[in-house]
Amino acid sequence: MMKTLYLVIIAGLIAAYLFGVYSHSHNVWPIGLLLELKQMTLPRLQGSYDSFGRLINYPNKNPVACLKQSKDTAVLLVIGQSNVANHAQRKFTSAYPDKVANYFNGRCYAAASPLLGASGEYGEPITPLADKLIQSGAYQSVVIIASAIGGTPITRWQRDGDLNEMLLDVLRQANKDYTITHVIWHQGENDYINKTSAKNYLKMFNSLLETLRENNVTAPVFISIATKCGGNSVWQENNPTASGQQQLIDNKNIFLGVNTDKLVSSSDRQADGCHFLETGQLKTAEAIAAAIRSKEKWW
Repeated sequence: MMKTLYLVIIAGLIAAYLFGVYSHSHNVWPIGLLLELKQMTLPRLQGSYDSFGRLINYPNKNPVACLKQSKDTAVLLVIGQSNVANHAQRKFTSAYPDKVANYFNGRCYAAASPLLGASGEYGEPITPLADKLIQSGAYQSVVIIASAIGGTPITRWQRDGDLNEMLLDVLRQANKDYTITHVIWHQGENDYINKTSAKNYLKMFNSLLETLRENNVTAPVFISIATKCGGNSVWQENNPTASGQQQLIDNKNIFLGVNTDKLVSSSDRQADGCHFLETGQLKTAEAIAAAIRSKEKWW
């Protein structure tokens, strides 16, 4: 009996180990999110998540009346990895609660960290970005559709990837109420680790772009040069993933939003060497806001 029990325990441990290796290498949720959270060593989670790792409920998040879209309304679709999700140091609350909304699953909420629809439940740079767009006079109101998921490679965002399917659901709902005016894409840290080539990154991003265009998202895309994450002593700025990101910029439909590899230094990042401190959040917010302001409004 004891011998059988030992064999069962050993088999279970082997199975758990193999699943862990498989799920990590394939970035099956929740491994990616758990790694993000482990790195941050933050307090116990308070919110509820769906199968994609999106925050779908959080204490004191109460629906408010949705903003009406006009030519002076920016509707931001935010996709990618943790540094545009809720994994940063400072939690922000919009200085314009009646002008900046977090849209999720057909409802609106006053914009405040953490944003519903993205992973994590700490700070993010998108609420201050929205405030900067209003402060500058570029827009009178901003709607944030937060859909970034920590620890995700671009393979999951391309056509037939699970996050591409998630994005389709987001777009189907959003298109009922709003026209997306800007797409913000900040992703690539995971692909640097995976050694994704420039050619493959271009191919997979264009597959994602096709999904957007096929679903009535004609808005310009503001992408990031983002591959730096963690205390990687061998990281190089001119790496294949960053090259792929650079090659995507055509200044017609795809623009540079921010190069966080250069802009956000180690002193702007948390102890994990990856996620942003408040200074990194604000630098990122200002850079993307400036990029948006420099282009004509898309309507």
